[in-house]
Amino acid sequence: MSPFSVRLGAVAGWLSLIGLVVGLIVLPAAIAGQSPSSSNSPAEIHAYYIHPELALLNGYVTGFVSLGFVVFAFGLRAALGAGSDRDRAFVDIGVALTIIAMSLNLVSGALVAALVDAAGRGSADLSHLVRLHDVIYDGLGDVLEGAWIGAFSLAMLGGSLPRWIGWYGIALTIAHWVKAFGPFVAMPAAVDMLFGILILVWFLATVVALTQVARQPLRRSGSAALA
Repeated sequence: MSPFSVRLGAVAGWLSLIGLVVGLIVLPAAIAGQSPSSSNSPAEIHAYYIHPELALLNGYVTGFVSLGFVVFAFGLRAALGAGSDRDRAFVDIGVALTIIAMSLNLVSGALVAALVDAAGRGSADLSHLVRLHDVIYDGLGDVLEGAWIGAFSLAMLGGSLPRWIGWYGIALTIAHWVKAFGPFVAMPAAVDMLFGILILVWFLATVVALTQVARQPLRRSGSAALA
């Protein structure tokens, strides 16, 4: 295990989590309210995407958050890769899937920026672009996010992080793949909100656990110095 990689991953995890919550959840909701889907009326869609701040948040903050999650994934790889061949295989798969998922997030953020630009130019009907965003972000995005969370969670069952996070992540993966039908099956808004909270719980628990692993070499070196 590389202590530097683990510490770097823990720092990136905290920064990404803060950026995700503040820059991509709280601020957009405060500025424009709840994001619409393609089932909303053209007027409701236009009223949401008319805010230019959304382009900055989704086109800029998304890049830093996505980059941070990739570094976070390599930190998890460093912490979990010292286990069995099975664990190493799952963490390698998790890193690869994280890179693919974060690349898709960049496309999703760019689509939001394009929607803001189209709304600012007076486009009356943005439903087709919103539909594309729904399928990419809430459909394919959920499949990939569930897959990389599941890969790391399976590695946690035999690794240095708490096993309960692994079991929780496996359950969350299954929920992700069910939720991926969202663009094609109507789901209550409360389901999306609850699901978002459950995802944040997994991210927070994993970042805290990775931080504790990162601090172990520091504790050992401090104890050795005192001795």
